Amino acid sequence: MQNPYIKKLVKFLRSHVLMSFIIYGAAVGVLALALWVAFQFVKPLPPDKVVMVTGGEGGAYYAFAKEYAAFFEEHGFELEVRTSKGTMDNLTIIGDPESGVKAAFMQGGITTPEEHPGLESLGSLYFEPIWLFTSKRLRLKTLADLKGRKLAVGAEGSGTSHLVRQLLEENGVTPKTATLLPEGTDKAIPELLGRRIDALFVIAGVNSDAVRTLSEAHRKVNLYSFRRAETYVRTHRFLEKLTLPQGGIDLVRDLPAHDVTLLAPTANLVVREDLHPALKYLFLLAAAKINGKGDMFAATNQFPNDQAVIFPLSDEAKNFYKSGPPFLMRYLPFQAAITVERLKILLIPLLTLLFPLFKITPPAYRWQIRRRIFKWYKQLKKLDMLAYDLTDPAEARAMLEELEQMDRLVLETSVPLSYTDYIYSLRLHIRMIRQRLEKTAGQPIQDTGHPAD
Repeated sequence: MQNPYIKKLVKFLRSHVLMSFIIYGAAVGVLALALWVAFQFVKPLPPDKVVMVTGGEGGAYYAFAKEYAAFFEEHGFELEVRTSKGTMDNLTIIGDPESGVKAAFMQGGITTPEEHPGLESLGSLYFEPIWLFTSKRLRLKTLADLKGRKLAVGAEGSGTSHLVRQLLEENGVTPKTATLLPEGTDKAIPELLGRRIDALFVIAGVNSDAVRTLSEAHRKVNLYSFRRAETYVRTHRFLEKLTLPQGGIDLVRDLPAHDVTLLAPTANLVVREDLHPALKYLFLLAAAKINGKGDMFAATNQFPNDQAVIFPLSDEAKNFYKSGPPFLMRYLPFQAAITVERLKILLIPLLTLLFPLFKITPPAYRWQIRRRIFKWYKQLKKLDMLAYDLTDPAEARAMLEELEQMDRLVLETSVPLSYTDYIYSLRLHIRMIRQRLEKTAGQPIQDTGHPAD
């Protein structure tokens, strides 16, 4: 007796269900293969965390970075903020692939793209005015008048020190002709107010503590107005000429008491070129929200922009300034937008294959089902031709047994219910031949449960 499990297995192997799995499974497999090939050309999802380097904790870079971190958190990403000595230190850190740092704030004009080919700019963020406060006893017309003086030019590694030393050198003020002290504002402000140094340079916002403190000490110090600002901006394209209006620092105290001309580079948002494109867009969205508010020197939505950048703009930044955020990022949550954006390339092979598969797969399935039935007609036609001229009763009985076997196999053929009419049509044809053979064999026609003619 045949094992029932083996019997069920054989029945399944002959069933139309298995055929459905094979045909439609093959179609799904082709689609899956196409999607896998396409997926090789899709950038992976962005990492959940990105590291950014700023300046010291008391500076504007650090304060802005904390706002960026909050923005990133709102969109499901972590922005780790690391401190540094300043702009020049940031340049060194982000330029090292092993540092893990992918983004940084930097002061404009500190280097050239050729020196750091792996870096890109996402744009300028805001003006960083250069403030020069001098002792009251110092009568200063041009920067050349600072020869022989003690000057605080900013801490080593800072953008202030780099830019100030460059401007001073152009005016003949060098370590040989003056005392250049590498001191930041924390140490230099008391020195200036105590008349132990003659001047102090600081690059900061109009509302910074250093600018406000020194402005309020107007009886002891003067705020220098750059008389030759037009010359500087024409020879240094990264600089901008700004005007601080009378009362711009404090209207009640009327500080300053007259308009002051300032020079200013812009703060740049710099990233490594291998930063994930989606994160570049996230930085740009953060910049638009945080740095687009405007201030004393910039109108609302004036920043971020593509002016006075240190390094070439990334492709994402070019698209952002030309057309705004990508379409999906305007209407979908950021995470959803980048997921759909990645899937767009997968839709190309999917849509390309779906139409022909829909056209081919159902007919192929129908052909296989009908083939299961119609294969019997070849054998049935052969028997019909033999039965037509048959006169020997013994041969007729043998052929009847063969027809009986065929009828049972046809009945056991697995087809969907929608195709059973083909089965019963075939059995009717078998029954017609059986009736002819039964007459030849001399056997009465009995009701065996088979369809009658």
